[in-house]
Amino acid sequence: MISYFKNFVKFILARINYILGNQMIPNIYDHINIETTSRCNLKCKFCAYEKRDLNMYPIETMNINLFKDVVQQSIDIGYKKIGLTPTTGDIFMDKSIFEKLSYLDSLENYEGYFLYTNFIPIKIDQIEKLFELKKLINFGISIYGHDLDTFIKFSGGTNNAYNKLIENLKYLKKFLDKKNTQFNLSISHRTEKNFDINKNTNELLKPIKEILKISNADYEKNSEFNNWGNIIKRNDIKDLNINFNDKKIRKIGSCSLIYSRLIVGANGIVNACACRDANFSLRIGDVNKNKIKDIISLKNKKYKELIERQEKNDFPAVCASCDFYRSIYRKNFPTWVLKKEQSRTHRLSEVKNILSKR
Repeated sequence: MISYFKNFVKFILARINYILGNQMIPNIYDHINIETTSRCNLKCKFCAYEKRDLNMYPIETMNINLFKDVVQQSIDIGYKKIGLTPTTGDIFMDKSIFEKLSYLDSLENYEGYFLYTNFIPIKIDQIEKLFELKKLINFGISIYGHDLDTFIKFSGGTNNAYNKLIENLKYLKKFLDKKNTQFNLSISHRTEKNFDINKNTNELLKPIKEILKISNADYEKNSEFNNWGNIIKRNDIKDLNINFNDKKIRKIGSCSLIYSRLIVGANGIVNACACRDANFSLRIGDVNKNKIKDIISLKNKKYKELIERQEKNDFPAVCASCDFYRSIYRKNFPTWVLKKEQSRTHRLSEVKNILSKR
C-alpha cells in the first residue's frame, strides 16, 4: 500500500511537470554505448539473452574496423565516454576485445570507457592487463548468486563456471595487492532478497570481501529484477527468491533512455535503448549505411517519430510493458555513470536544438 502511494505521488508530480513542460534529461553527451559482442557465456533466468529473437537481432561480434569507425565518429560528435557493456552478452566473449581496448587507450579528446562483465570468460593474463589500461574509467563485475546452488539457479552456469569465477576473483585480489588501479572498481551482486554478505562466508564470498577490504570498490547488493519489456515472465524466475517487477508502470512523457542511453549494436544497428530492448526493436539506423550524426538526429525520421510518439504517451510495445522506464519529467538517473552527472540536465527544447543541428 505504501509503495503504491509513493508511485502514485511520483506519477502526479511527473504529470505536473509534463503539463508545465519541465524536463530533466540526463546529459546526452555523457556517453554512447558500443556493443562489441552480443554473445554470452551464461543463461541467466532473469535475462532476455536466451529469449531473444535471433532473426531480429542475431548473435554477432563487431569487427575491429567497424569498431574503430564507430568510436571515432562518436568522439567527433562530442560524446565524452564510451560504454562497452552489451545489451545482452559479455564483453570478454569477444576474442579481439583487448585489441579494441588498446585502440581506445590510444585516443585523445574523450574521457574514457567503462564496462560490466560477469568476470568468467576473462583470462588470468587479461586480468593483469586491466591494470595497464589508461582510459578505463570503471570496471564493473556482476556476481549472480552467493554460493554454488544460487549461482547455478540464477545464471544457468556450471560448476566449472563457478570455480572459474572464484579463481578470477582471487587473481584480481592478488593484482590489487601489488598494483595501483587507474579505474573505479564496482561489484554488483544480484542474488536473493534475504542475503546479507556481512552475515555469510564461503569460497565465493571470501575473495569478494577481500577485494572490498583492500580497494575502494563500490559494492551493491540487488534483488530487484526487471521484466525486460515483458520478455521475462514470473514463471521464468519462480524458483528465485527475488523481487520481480512485472506490474504495469504508469508512464508520462518520453523515457530518458532514448536520449541518453543509445547503443550501436555489434552488427552496426543503432538502437534507441541500450538497457532493456533485447531485440533492438527501437532501431533507428545502421552505421553500415549512414553516419552516427545523421542517425541520432532529428533529421532522421525514425528517431524523430519515436520521440514525438513517446511525448504523446504512445509507446512501442517493448516500451509500453517496460518497467525500467525513466520519465524525463522526473529527475532520475538509472545508471551509475549518469548519477555522476546529476548536476547536468537538459530541457527537451535544448535536446531537440542539439539534434537538429547534427
